Amino acid sequence: MLKPVTKESHKDVVDLWNICLPDFKLSDRLLEQNSWQSPYVLHEGSAIKEIDGEIAGVVIAKVWHETHGVSLNKEHGWIQMLLVHPDYRQQKIGTELYRYAEQALLNNGIKKIQLGGDLGHLLCGVPLDQREGVAFAEKFGFKRVVDSVDFTKTITERLSLPEKNNVQFVLLEKEEQQQLIDFMSKSFPGRWTFEAHDYFAHGGTGRDYVVVKWEGKIVGFCRINDEHSAWKGPNYNWAEQFDRLGGIGPLGVNEDYRKYGLGRAVIEAAEYYLQQRGKETFFIDWTDLIAFYEKLGYTIWKDYGIFVKQVE
Repeated sequence: MLKPVTKESHKDVVDLWNICLPDFKLSDRLLEQNSWQSPYVLHEGSAIKEIDGEIAGVVIAKVWHETHGVSLNKEHGWIQMLLVHPDYRQQKIGTELYRYAEQALLNNGIKKIQLGGDLGHLLCGVPLDQREGVAFAEKFGFKRVVDSVDFTKTITERLSLPEKNNVQFVLLEKEEQQQLIDFMSKSFPGRWTFEAHDYFAHGGTGRDYVVVKWEGKIVGFCRINDEHSAWKGPNYNWAEQFDRLGGIGPLGVNEDYRKYGLGRAVIEAAEYYLQQRGKETFFIDWTDLIAFYEKLGYTIWKDYGIFVKQVE
């Protein structure tokens, strides 16, 4: 018998996650922000399995619905987490939980399911060192479409802002909110535009966006995260496991300005501003640009497979 997932299960879910995935220490803050406060959780597709009064497994599914006037693919759904306690494995509990979530996603018109990578995700995909998780995904028809990594870098030397002719790398001012939204809508429509809207909806002031201004016009951006961010992005998910960590990304430069080295420069600017806030370890999540970031001194922290399944 499955039970609905509710906030009353908070401690049980945190404990189960940390038993199953000890390399990714789930904090109370993170589960509260990314699950309990998320409007995208599909409650009829999320459940807990109990045996003799103890939590044996959990699944949380998510679906998109239009928010902030941004349209994403309504046929794309996610499973944010699917965990079974080690003491209760090999009892088809994972199968029961997965089938429950899959049917609810199908009932809501979903035709493609992704493991992780949801709006407000905990993990971008399946950690590749979790061999049981990889095998489970493949057993149920998920295809590994791309690999991704998280990067870290520690800097102790004093940084300075990059210098380029006609270009400024500055923190966004609160009154420039609409300028950023207009830029994002034109240059990066979709998820990054949604995330910018959502950031301001959660009380963001602009301090978490480094913008690239070419002769005063916004032509690029980089999101940064720290403990004071209004909504903490996924590169801050595991901050409690590091000393003085700041998150970097996503970032992008309008295609008309990509030949000037602004992508690398805005990362250097993000590092500078985070260092000014006392950070010395920098975290970049969910990227396949391995060679690019290694040239900037970043090293791989974790590897993931991005698994999706067509269910139409």
